[in-house]
Amino acid sequence: METNRKNDKLSSELIAAYLDGNTTAEETLSVLKNIAIDEELRELIEISKAVDCELGTKESGFDILPLEALAATCGEENFCSMECEKYIMNSFGINCNEQTLYKTAIDNRWQKEEGMPLYNIGRCLEEYGMKVLRRFDCNFNDICQALKQGYGVMAVVDGGELSGNEIEEYFEDILIGEKPDHTVVVLDCDVEKGIITIFDPDSTTSQDTYSIEKFADAWADSKNYLIITNINDMETYEPKPIDLTGVELPEELEELREAIAENAHEVWAVNRKAEGWSYGSKRDDEKKQNPCMIPYSQLPESEKAYDREMAVNTIKLLIKLGYEIKKR
Repeated sequence: METNRKNDKLSSELIAAYLDGNTTAEETLSVLKNIAIDEELRELIEISKAVDCELGTKESGFDILPLEALAATCGEENFCSMECEKYIMNSFGINCNEQTLYKTAIDNRWQKEEGMPLYNIGRCLEEYGMKVLRRFDCNFNDICQALKQGYGVMAVVDGGELSGNEIEEYFEDILIGEKPDHTVVVLDCDVEKGIITIFDPDSTTSQDTYSIEKFADAWADSKNYLIITNINDMETYEPKPIDLTGVELPEELEELREAIAENAHEVWAVNRKAEGWSYGSKRDDEKKQNPCMIPYSQLPESEKAYDREMAVNTIKLLIKLGYEIKKR
């Protein structure tokens, strides 16, 4: 059934797909144009979002990380991330055949037809021997430090907020939510002057400069996601796990914490045994002996706490990424 609008005719199926984030760039633009001029459509979408929140189908209490969002610009093939990785490799003097690079990404399903998921950006760099860090919740100081150390820096942004229609992007953020969809390479960041320079594979120029304020707005849609890379070892590597503050486990999962931790230990032990490890009162790498090659119940509390933390944080991470865990 077609729903008549002031500008285009939008089907209910298209509107539903847009609310679910399953529209193409062209379809999204069509819907946004209608939202900007059609109060009835705007009200419909606001009601839909309110119902979603009431039913608990949208995030609440903490930010959901868009790890599975797709960087999906640069023409029909959605290769913006690949273009950035190629740019990074060239800047480090690594010669790569473009067709081979793209084929590797497609064969390994890092690059999908609809775009590249955020968690796969940088996989081709790794394939060519580069060291890669992927981080959410970064800031401009992280960018400046990485550039100062000679690292390559890619940022995931909402491409439309950099170069698109500001009104349409405003309505997208308010009515639909923040949607990171584009990858750029950061070339320079001058906080004092308030400007940042990037390589944008969608641009017709070799470099583009934006105010830090404008870039920050576009970058925030990815929860400040950076991909930092270097050809050598990262001697200054500091672990920075995803912040799970505010994520609480359902009561039934909390009660299963000990069982999950025990099974995690069993998985660890069976893998070590397959590698030839056995019990020893002290760890001996040459003899492949480890004092933790015992049943979970016999482990010291310090080791049990490690297994509990690993198990619980893995489940919390799934929730942070937007998944719901329900008993059948």
